[in-house]
Amino acid sequence: MKSRSTGSAYVFMKFLGWVLMVFMLLCASAPFVHPKHFWFMGFLSLLFPYSFVAVFLLLLYWVFKRSIFFIYPLLSLALCLYSVQFNFALHLPSIFKNEKSPEVLRLMSWNIRHFIPYNESNFKPVNKDQISKVFDAIAAYEPDVICFQEFISLPDEKEKNPFQSLKNKFHYSFHQFDGSDIFQSNQYSGTAIFSKYPIIHGGTVPFPHMDADNTEATVYADIVKGKDTIRVYSIHLQSFGFGNREYKILGTVKNDREDVRESKYLIKKMKKTFETHGAQADFLSGILKESPYPTIVAGDLNDVPGSYAYKSVRELHKDAFLEKGFFLGSTFTSSFSFLLKTIPTLRIDYIFHPQTFSTVQYKRGGAGISDHFFILADIQFPHNEGF
Repeated sequence: MKSRSTGSAYVFMKFLGWVLMVFMLLCASAPFVHPKHFWFMGFLSLLFPYSFVAVFLLLLYWVFKRSIFFIYPLLSLALCLYSVQFNFALHLPSIFKNEKSPEVLRLMSWNIRHFIPYNESNFKPVNKDQISKVFDAIAAYEPDVICFQEFISLPDEKEKNPFQSLKNKFHYSFHQFDGSDIFQSNQYSGTAIFSKYPIIHGGTVPFPHMDADNTEATVYADIVKGKDTIRVYSIHLQSFGFGNREYKILGTVKNDREDVRESKYLIKKMKKTFETHGAQADFLSGILKESPYPTIVAGDLNDVPGSYAYKSVRELHKDAFLEKGFFLGSTFTSSFSFLLKTIPTLRIDYIFHPQTFSTVQYKRGGAGISDHFFILADIQFPHNEGF
């Protein structure tokens, strides 16, 4: 006969199990629900990996207990395989080979945050050490194409302008850039594409009905490699715009009225950003379908793989990280928030390419330079003629 404590524990574990399974299924449904209809799905998308691990541990618990109840977490996990495949890359870690085959296109994407160092909050328009670190990383891998977000042009600096170094020292003879003057100081910030291969056409695609002044327009470039022409997009969805106030809220765990009020402020701000991501993702999805060439999409979505924005922008493309990456592949961190610095699931930067192309190798690097890691992929076209 079971003791009362044993019976109570059994009932509690079953109740906890049902709660976790239902929560995980809600999190897994986030990619299919537009944030404008149910904005809280944006928050649930952030929690899917953790809910999945919790239910998996629950499965092991019931298997260990030799209880038939294990079938329920097993079935719920199976229902979430769609989301699992976008959150976890199940390849063994591999060493990125710097030597590049002439048959591939090596593409880098990097949000360099205006060349502001990882551990500094104040904007410094000409930080030679920081610019050198970025350029050293570029020199180490020699990508054929670079997609930048939060890139900055400093025309008054002449030869010190990053544009000049990329063109003269690193031989990126072709570029596409869209930037706005920040601080009214002749410093232009925006998205950019730099290419060693010819750009035969390019343009800017501003987001309609921008909800914030810091939303960067998308740029694209039609790049010719051998007999092939591809259209490359550098994208940056709306930033959450976290500053000292938001980081302070994230680091505070209290219940007084002021902190409750601040928490409501943070949730409201994130809600608006999730809704904006949904609208921007819909817009980009339509733009991508109009391309006359195969498209490579690279940049900062400011959203995780379990989100509506990720599903909409990626759509029929392959995710280079999922093709050759390992485990979670977080690409964002913060020196101002212990929470954001430690959680491993903030993969918000991506390289998407057509289904007929393949990822030969993938790398995440640049730790401690920007608040974003750079991502790098060698992409194989579907044939080799003309290379």
